[in-house]
Amino acid sequence: MARVRTALASRDGLAQICVVLAAVGGYELARTVMVPDWDRAFDNAHSVVSFERVTGLAWEGSLQKVFLGVPDVVEAMNVFYFVGHFVLTGVFFVWLYHRSRGGFQLFRNAFLVATALAVVIHWKFPTAPPRLAGVGLQDTLLTLSGIDIGSPRSAALSNPVAAVPSLHAAYALGVGIGLFVYGRHVLTRAVGLLYPPTVVLTIVVTGNHFFVDAIAGVVVLAVGFGFAWWRRADRRSRDEGPSHPCLT
Repeated sequence: MARVRTALASRDGLAQICVVLAAVGGYELARTVMVPDWDRAFDNAHSVVSFERVTGLAWEGSLQKVFLGVPDVVEAMNVFYFVGHFVLTGVFFVWLYHRSRGGFQLFRNAFLVATALAVVIHWKFPTAPPRLAGVGLQDTLLTLSGIDIGSPRSAALSNPVAAVPSLHAAYALGVGIGLFVYGRHVLTRAVGLLYPPTVVLTIVVTGNHFFVDAIAGVVVLAVGFGFAWWRRADRRSRDEGPSHPCLT
């Protein structure tokens, strides 16, 4: 029996890797097949700016201006934005898989649903990032690091008009929650608290997202967790079977 359990456990790990790789592949394929509608994307970006001005959320320009005074920090943010999103999220899921299988399944399902929902929104509501929308924010990736991601002149294999919602913000919040809930050390939980606001600060300062984009990311993640919790409860209910009253 011990050998059987070991074999099943090893296969489960391989199966989870395949599921995640398939999801990432599907996500990237969906992004690349959507032809950017730049006219709509620019209009939607300006609509976001108008909404932020009305609601008092239009802080991106002032925040970026402060950080541009320390270009070395912004360059570090560029690197963090460019490589940290998938790498750190992947590391988190490997850690969570070994920490809690149940937690892994819950977070995996939540992230998959949030990502699928985000792709639909990217398709129906294409939005240019502020660094490309002509709203007064610099493209720090290009000006400081020489990285051209998704501009009309770029040949990058990505959807450059997928600013709303921000999956950077969504994933960061999910990772932060996971580290805080399942972490056993104070340092791990502290990282869980600091990671989401650090990512939001990065995506705003680098001109990749508006604050509204981050808020939308939180919303799709909440929907993802809602579905994942419902799915878990439904599975437990079916596993337990119908209850039978005691005969007296």
